[in-house]
Amino acid sequence: MKKSISVISVILSLTMLLTSCKQADEKPAAPTPDPELVKSTINATISLEDGDEIVLELYPDLAPETVENFVELAEDGFYDGTIFHRVIEDFMIQGGGYDENLKEQKTSSIKGEFADNGFENTLSHTRGVISMARTSQNMDSASSQFFIVQQDSPHLDGKYAAFGRVTEGMEIVDDIASVKTGTVASSGMEDVPVSPIVIETITIGSDTAGSKKSSKSSKPTMKPLEDDNEDRDESSPKPTSKASSKPEDDENDDIDEDEIKSMLF
Repeated sequence: MKKSISVISVILSLTMLLTSCKQADEKPAAPTPDPELVKSTINATISLEDGDEIVLELYPDLAPETVENFVELAEDGFYDGTIFHRVIEDFMIQGGGYDENLKEQKTSSIKGEFADNGFENTLSHTRGVISMARTSQNMDSASSQFFIVQQDSPHLDGKYAAFGRVTEGMEIVDDIASVKTGTVASSGMEDVPVSPIVIETITIGSDTAGSKKSSKSSKPTMKPLEDDNEDRDESSPKPTSKASSKPEDDENDDIDEDEIKSMLF
């Protein structure tokens, strides 16, 4: 009897040890912003075609035009059928601008709400924060493409418009960040997931994980495209490869990975 109790005690101890190790390995998402700066929040759920969901909390007090733009696009169904087209492990995942055939989905651009563009935005690019992609040449070139930070990236602070954070589903972000990627020469794009990661819909409102409500029924039309959108990829230039780490200009061949992270999008 004593022997049985001893064995059970050992098993319980090992279970507790493994559980604590697992919890130590888990990386937390972004912390809750200062409540003095955030008076209201908007919930959003990114539902993928495979059934996975990423739940977001958006902060209109910190980046009002950015949040309004994201919400309008989601409610218009703009994001339905777009993909996460650029994935760099231990950095970020980017989506919201291309369909499965890598055809760009364009829409109008907005003002960049970040310090380098004369706008006070205190939300740091810590793990789990969602922010807007843009071209490096134009601070007001963000339109629909967004990225979710997988690892703390403070070098992006003041340069990109962070506007929310992941509250549920960071494990899904980690899974996406780890998928196999490749180069699509015909589109001039790198870091593209080999198997498309398709966004079924983005739901705005009080819906939380488990909701499958489609935004397609909200509004039938998309935001109009501005006539002066001349770039082929307005919100994000040619993605960069983990292997070659080349920036958007093909002739810059000697830039390493640390440098490219500071020259994003």
